[in-house]
Amino acid sequence: MIKLENDTMLIELKEAGAELTKIYNKQTQLDYLWNADTAFWGRHAPILFPTVGRLVEDTYFVDGEAFHLPQHGFARDREFKVVELLRDKCVLELSADEKSRLVYPYAFHLTVSYTLLEDGVHVEYQVENTDEKRIYFSIGAHPAFNLPLVRGTTFDDYYLDFHAKEELESLQLEGPYRSGKLKRVTAEETMELPINYELFANDALIFEGLKENKIAIRSKKHAHFVQVDFPNFPFVGIWTARDGTPFLCIEPWYGIADGVGSPVELRDKAGIEQLEPEAIFTANYTIQVG
Repeated sequence: MIKLENDTMLIELKEAGAELTKIYNKQTQLDYLWNADTAFWGRHAPILFPTVGRLVEDTYFVDGEAFHLPQHGFARDREFKVVELLRDKCVLELSADEKSRLVYPYAFHLTVSYTLLEDGVHVEYQVENTDEKRIYFSIGAHPAFNLPLVRGTTFDDYYLDFHAKEELESLQLEGPYRSGKLKRVTAEETMELPINYELFANDALIFEGLKENKIAIRSKKHAHFVQVDFPNFPFVGIWTARDGTPFLCIEPWYGIADGVGSPVELRDKAGIEQLEPEAIFTANYTIQVG
């Protein structure tokens, strides 16, 4: 287990999946990140690469050749290598190898950086194309936060703060795939969305193109909060596993699940990113707690 610590914060992460496993604020004395209890969901904050969401039949094509990946790709189940470790920063890397080429036929170099802040952690992804041809990929984050945050409150005592009035139209799912339909989550534009389990009866809420890519989990009953700031990410998912689950995920994505139908060429997949040889893609998000 890798620890980063300063006067106010402690985070922990592991080389397996380069996954955050703990976010602790010494001033509030609260653990904010989900503990990966397998009775509900056995992960903390996996990295989604090179796909986000589910592929139809767990299959995609590259120039007509079929490849197979589970939901959210393979990076979350691979061992990363620590290449830099300071008191307040850790950089981990994953590169293409024979194993990855069996399911993803491109050469790449994925770097994940965690930088500890006074009130949270800053996360940066870099994808470098080390191939001789254009590569296609998606990447995303999947952090789960304890909810309720404090004793004496319940899941329903919290709300999402979008920092701007939004229409809040969610992309609808049919099973694990996009149905092609939108559903209004609220009748009118709103900046705040009360949280309850009924919101997730059809799996995740998925929003595209928010005005402010910044979402906080707050409560009217106390001042503690979690905020995720994800500039330039085109999609964000909000998810919990089922009724009674004591966590909520805020998931910034560059990419999205397949639509209902048949497997497609990776280059034609909705929300796919493309990268020319020697080019580097960069994305970042910040988790702030208080």
